[in-house]
Amino acid sequence: MVSPPEGDGPNTEEIVGDERPLVRERWQALSRRTRVTVAATTCAVVLSGVLAYVVANRPPAPPPDPVAATTVRITDVGLPVGLSPEFPVTLSATADSRVVLMGMQGGYDNLLLWVMPAPGAALPPGRARILHTRFNVFCHGHVPRRGMPLLFVTVRNGRGEGLARVVPTEAQFDRLGQAVQKVCRK
Repeated sequence: MVSPPEGDGPNTEEIVGDERPLVRERWQALSRRTRVTVAATTCAVVLSGVLAYVVANRPPAPPPDPVAATTVRITDVGLPVGLSPEFPVTLSATADSRVVLMGMQGGYDNLLLWVMPAPGAALPPGRARILHTRFNVFCHGHVPRRGMPLLFVTVRNGRGEGLARVVPTEAQFDRLGQAVQKVCRK
């Protein structure tokens, strides 16, 4: 049998008495102040990791109530043209969170409401959407009363569906009264 030349083989020499101390022995060799510092630092790191995990994986907040997140206001009340029993009303709708405009309904029997855009139009957060409506007036009913909603806008989001009230200002009520009187005088 041939033995490897000197220096080419693995070092198999064993040094007697050169045992490394165990972790427990090393820990006990540290000063009390150092052990407390290491333990507190380890706890702080673990606690911050757990808190970061909890914050990163918490469920998203539910969307707000669709009516509370939506603001609809009248921007213009037009007058009837010629012998037409209709007059236009322009609305501006904004929302704090994403909602879908499902439609509108009038608050009075003598005002028939036509709406553009069609139901199902999305209203992105922070952007205004112009809604064009036309009211067809039937003169047998009463005129809208001040302080009462003229119409209701149906809005929906992931939380539910609701009716946003649209109440005209004093000047808009005066303009609505003029439009209804103009149609009914014909």
